[in-house]
Parts: sequence; structure tokens; C-alpha cells
Amino acid sequence: MLNIDEIVDTIICGDCLEIMKQLPDKCIDLVLTDPPYFLPAQHYQTRKRFKRNFSDLGILETFYKLIFEQIERIIKDNGSIYWFCDGQSYSLFYYYLYFFTKSLRPLIWDKVNAFNGYGWRHQHELIIWAEMPESKPIRTGDGDIIRIAPVKIDDRQHPAEKPIELFKKLIDKSTEKDTIVIDPFIGGGGSAVAAIELGRRFIGVELSPEYYAIANKRIAAAKAQCKLELGV
Repeated sequence: MLNIDEIVDTIICGDCLEIMKQLPDKCIDLVLTDPPYFLPAQHYQTRKRFKRNFSDLGILETFYKLIFEQIERIIKDNGSIYWFCDGQSYSLFYYYLYFFTKSLRPLIWDKVNAFNGYGWRHQHELIIWAEMPESKPIRTGDGDIIRIAPVKIDDRQHPAEKPIELFKKLIDKSTEKDTIVIDPFIGGGGSAVAAIELGRRFIGVELSPEYYAIANKRIAAAKAQCKLELGV
């Protein structure tokens, strides 16, 4: 069993399922993640080319069943979940979350502009927002459509990189300072950077050594900036 105090505010390079199996029960306040979506990742044929990665290949349904079993075990009874997905994968993720959460709703991330091309172009992603049975109501006037521009293709360090502003909006809505956020598919580390900037703790897991290294660089820079702003 991993000691939560020793791994908090770090990223672990490895298989997220195996890592989560070693976490204590009821130790996580928020799950925030952008997992692979089954189909071989082509990332909407963007003009910037990224290396193909074995972990981008379709993940079997049984894998996610095991993932959600671990999430149910490690998340606190008053915790929340933000799970990025698309129209094809939403129903499967909803199915597994339905059995152990008290409420589920889709949030729409509107990217403001669509990519050029033919037919109806891709302009949004879905985020499943799930609350555990003892989650407290959130007072808010925000709607369920979040309009934030995506990271520009040429600025991305990961093919599915999300804007820090988007992660911060989700984390800020459902956590308080010093609570623990886990991202089992942390990619380039954006969710951890957002957690640092908001004064939250984080645990990240990344299978790819390449993206693990990128994430650690971004996290180190975010921590240094935080210390500078605090005058530490």
C-alpha cells in the first residue's frame, strides 16, 4: 500500500490501474481526468504531428470497468468526478458511474470555434460531472456550457492538451484548498498545474515516459512560480 503523504504532489510513471490499487480507501477528494477514447487517437487530423503511442490504442471495456471499481474505492463519500469524454464513449462511462454516484450530468466544453473542414466540424467535448452520495450542494450561477478556447495546436506539448483555465474552473468549483485531486491519465500535466495554482494537492499517473517528463517540467515551473508569487 502506498503512503498517501509520500506521493501527494507528485506524478508516478506507470499503469494507473496498478497504482490506484495501492492507494488507501477514501483518500481522494476529486477525480479529474481526460482518458483515451477507444478509437486509435488521430486527434482530429491536426496539422501538428505527434508520435503515435501504444497507449493511444483502443482500451477494452473491461479495463474501464476495473478503473471505475478503483475510483469507487478511493474517492471520498463527499467527493466529485469530472470525466472528459465524447459522444461515442459517454454512454459507457455514464453506465459505470451511475451505480456508485448520486448524480450525473453532462457539461459541454464549447471550444468557441470549429476546426476547418467538411460537414459538421468538431467544436465541443463532453465532461461527465458526477457527485458522490455525501457531496454538498454547490451554490453557483454558472451554466453547464463552458466556453474556453482550446490550446493552439502549435503550442501543445501533448496531442489532447486542455487549457489550464478549463481545469482550474472545474477544480475550483468542487474542491477547497489542500484537498487532493487525482488524474489517472495526466498526459502533459495540465490538471496538476491547475491544482498547484489553486492551492490544491494532486496525484498524477502517466504511462508514457515522454509525457511523464513533460508533465514534471511543467509542474516544477508551476511550483517555482507559486513560490515566487508568495515570496518564499
